[in-house]
Formats: sequence, structure tokens, C-alpha cells
Amino acid sequence: MITVTVFSLIFALILMLLITGSYHRSVVAMLGALLVIGFGLEYGVFEMRDVVGFVFDNAETVVLVIGSMILCEALGRSGLFQFLGLSLVRDVRRSIRRFTALMLLLTVFLSAVLDNITAMLIMGALTLSLEKKLKIDLSELLIYEAIFTNIGGLMLMIGSIPNLIVAGEFNIGFSRFAAICLPLSLLLTGISIYLVTRKMGNVASLEENLEIDPWSAVKDKKVFYRASFIFGLVILFFVLNDIVHIGLGLIAIGGATAMLILSGEEPESLFSDIDWGTIFFLVSFYIIVGGMERGGVLTSFAQGMSSVFLLFPAFSYFFNLWVCGTTSAFIDNIPITITLIPIVRYLSSVMGLNLETLAWSMVFGANLGGNLTPIGSPSNIIAIGMLKKRGKNIGFYEWFKKYAFLPCIHLLLASLYILLLVVI
Repeated sequence: MITVTVFSLIFALILMLLITGSYHRSVVAMLGALLVIGFGLEYGVFEMRDVVGFVFDNAETVVLVIGSMILCEALGRSGLFQFLGLSLVRDVRRSIRRFTALMLLLTVFLSAVLDNITAMLIMGALTLSLEKKLKIDLSELLIYEAIFTNIGGLMLMIGSIPNLIVAGEFNIGFSRFAAICLPLSLLLTGISIYLVTRKMGNVASLEENLEIDPWSAVKDKKVFYRASFIFGLVILFFVLNDIVHIGLGLIAIGGATAMLILSGEEPESLFSDIDWGTIFFLVSFYIIVGGMERGGVLTSFAQGMSSVFLLFPAFSYFFNLWVCGTTSAFIDNIPITITLIPIVRYLSSVMGLNLETLAWSMVFGANLGGNLTPIGSPSNIIAIGMLKKRGKNIGFYEWFKKYAFLPCIHLLLASLYILLLVVI
């Protein structure tokens, strides 16, 4: 019993530090991993080789994340995504609504193939540069782009780290992931664009067609064509993974290696811009969750959740979605996802719930719940930071008043979609 108490206190401390943001999340996770290892060894809960196992058991996911990060960083430097963006908005025919819709569609596309942070940085830079050309205020559009990154992140397996984690843990292939998540993401995109363009209205018109040259974003056409080919090849192998049976991590690392060889970029330069903090956070949190599982903490959590689920078994999948969604509004969705995985496994085995449907409810909640608050998603924080530099502050009250209606609609529609998955 003492081990459950000690590990619960450690976990509570880690969550508190993550919520307050007192330290970088990777530092918090490393501290948590150190405490878990120390107390775990002291109380004989596990041995040092078990700690290695906590990480090794999830090596495929870690490799997949690293490979995807390197690949996306190299693709971004090739100018591919900027080229696509400038091509899309080159002719908006004087309509601010059309311009808004195209920018939001581009946001969804980029966040489907890039991590949300990179997608938001690209869209933010593009939006602010176009704002000068258009001579209109695009502050609201910037916030909506942040929200739409999480819709796009839901679309494909490579769209967000929670997606990669769930796909790796439950052996969900690229095609299967797209078959389930793509329809929901497209539905949310269409409804959201309609609502946003209606809400923003024709507040302005464009004085003239934009004089934009998409090729201005490309420094080296040879590298551009190579990057496009490699990106297409990686996506093809992801799609055919169920047929060729090549590990997703191997495909991502293979694409990253090809880009390192053919991009002409110095590897040290690419590596320096990779978000290694997320990697250390991921590995450290796998150790934390592994220790929590061995210490009986997650079993206690799962038993508590199962007692609630047993009261309302028909709502188990919805409850899981909303728990994941609401907690992701305040805590990074990566630790939420990692923590819930062993819990949903337990619930599936004890209650006979469909494990894959529980996994989908977790994916939907983790991706969409972050938009409920201005601090729930890195994209939101980046967009608010960009606006703050221009003297515009957006707090919780304004966020709830102007923007929280969208994620609420998203979670409600995701709940109905889960119901459809249960029925079929």
C-alpha cells in the first residue's frame, strides 16, 4: 500500500508542475522518472533492467517520432510547405471569406503531415506576411489557425504525437488510422470553416489580387524536387504498411536518412532544430508510467474508472473521450495519452469493452480537447504569443467567449462519431 501512496504522490507532483508550467515539461518528466526509479528500486517494485524495458517496449513509437521530426524539419527547409501555401492563396479573387477558407484548409493540410508546432509556425509567419500585403487585421484568423491545427492533427497517424503513440501501442496501421480519423477530421473541417467564415463575415475586401510568386519560397529547385519525391515515397510506404509489413519507425527513419543525404543540409544544423525536449519528455514519461503500472497506481485508477463505467456502461466510450479531452485542455496531451493507455487496456479486459474503440475515443479527446483553453495546445500558445508581440492579449475569458464554442462542437460531434463506430 505504501508504494501506491508514494507513487501517487510523485505522479501528483509531476502533474502539478506540468499544469503550473514552472519548469520545462522535459525537465519535469526527467525529475519524475528519477524519483520513480529511485523509489521503485528502494522498495523493490522493479529492477534496473525493468526500467530499460519500460523504454524498449515503446522503442517503435520513439523511433517513429524522431524520424518524423527529422523528416518534417528537412521538408520545411526545402520550401515545400511554403510553396504550397503561397500557391494556394495566390489568387483569392478579392474575397476575404474565400481567403479565410483557403488559409484554414492549408492549416489542416499542414498539420496533418507536420507536428502542430511546425504547422503553426509556418502558418503564423505566412499569415503575418500576407497581413502586410492585404492591409487588414488577421488576428482572429491566426487564432482560428491554431484551433484548426488540432483538427488537422487528428486526420492522419503522423499528424500528432498522441496519434503516433496510440498507433504504435495498439498496432494501428496508417491506412486503418486514416480510414477512421480522416472522415471525422474532414467533417469537422467543413463545419468549422462554414461557422468561422460566417462569424468573421465580409469584414473587409481585398483591394487587389496578391502579387505572390510561390517559387520565392524555394531556394534550391533540385532539393525541392528531391524533398517532394521523398515525402511522397514515405507517405506511400505508410499507406502500404499493412501490405509490405515494414515498421512505421523504420519507414520514418528511412525517409529522414534519405533527406539527410539528399537535402544538402548539414546534419548538425538539422539536429539542432529538432525538438529533443519532446523526445526526452516522451522517454521519461514512459518510465514514469511504467513505474506507476508496476507500483499499482494505474490499476487503482483503472478500478476507480471501471466502477464509474459499470454504473453507465453504455457511456463508457464517451466518458473516456471527455476525460481525455477535458484533461488535455489543461495538461499536455502526451502524458495524458501515455497514462490512459494501460488504463484502457485494463478496462477493456475487465469490462469487455472494444479496445480499438476506446483507443479512438482517446485519440479524439487528446487532439480536440486542447482547444478548450488558450493553454491546452502548443499551437494556441504560439498564436497567442505572436499576437502578444503586437500588443494584443487574449486571456481565458476572451477565449471562452469567442473561440471555445468550436472545440465544444468538435467534442460533441466526435462523441456522435464514436456512437457510430460502436453501432457498426
